[in-house]
Amino acid sequence: MVEIRPADTDRFLARPDPGIRLVLIFGNDSGLVSERAAVLAAAAVGPDADPLSHVRLDSSDVSADPNRLADEAYEIPLFGGTRCITVHASGNWSLAPVEALIASPPQDAWVVVTAGELRKTAPLRKLFAAAPNAAAIACYADDARALDRLIDEELRAAGLTIADDARATLKELVGGDRLASRSEIAKLCLYAAGAGEITADDVRAVVGDASAFAVDEAVDAAALGDAPGFSRLYRRLLAAGSGDFVVAGAALRHFDMLHRARAAVDGGLPADRALGPQIFFRRKPLVTRQVQMWPLPRIERALAILNRAVVDSRLKSGISAEVVGQAMLSVAAIAASTRRRAA
Repeated sequence: MVEIRPADTDRFLARPDPGIRLVLIFGNDSGLVSERAAVLAAAAVGPDADPLSHVRLDSSDVSADPNRLADEAYEIPLFGGTRCITVHASGNWSLAPVEALIASPPQDAWVVVTAGELRKTAPLRKLFAAAPNAAAIACYADDARALDRLIDEELRAAGLTIADDARATLKELVGGDRLASRSEIAKLCLYAAGAGEITADDVRAVVGDASAFAVDEAVDAAALGDAPGFSRLYRRLLAAGSGDFVVAGAALRHFDMLHRARAAVDGGLPADRALGPQIFFRRKPLVTRQVQMWPLPRIERALAILNRAVVDSRLKSGISAEVVGQAMLSVAAIAASTRRRAA
């Protein structure tokens, strides 16, 4: 396996080595995993590629049809060019389709496998570690230096500067997830457009606002098995203009985090310590309860449901709110069942 060093990651994503056709992107920052997979896919297919050249699957698609991944990877593009097949790995699924591609890599396609945190002994990570023609990129929560680069990147694009105290405040509020951090910084830049410099008051007024807390509240309701509570909060979010994709993305990130925390708990770590510092202190007791009540197999089942909902909501944009809402209610039903069994 080619280990892509952090310093070389951006360069590799922008100009991927054509001799490496399979890439594993994994880590505890699901937003950064998604962002890097998107950057790699865009570089692989090119700026003028046919929209159908990028195919998104999840592990349930591969499990249902073991030949699906090979069929997509070996398909010859009708109009030429390169294809990219992105597979999100969650739950227990057979690695045989990926093993076959590593043994005989496609010539006209890239295969990008995304996943949450993987221990060195995880079968998927071990599979890529043994393959000389594959690469892996680890994605972990941004440290202070990476956050500074992300902030500076967004500020340059917006033509803004930021006061030192505002930067320090901003870094305290973001950093647990790359996509969420970028979204919050972009929102802050939009708020301060034309002001020249962002102040600490601007940061406090915008970052981590009530709408973000409302999304977390809805996700927590579903994860705790409160279907009526989730339905009420979800309707309120949609009426206020929050997109269903915001709720779906937050739920995916949340259950990825629960998966990591529960694995740590099963390894002997107390639930509150397994969560780490990224959870807002007032929310932490609720999330600690979720870690304690959700076993790993059920978390993986919830992740599969949510991943399927994200794909279906894009394919059926006219009813995307219903698709996401139904998936979240299914998650709430699993939580309620889990809670009843534990009682």
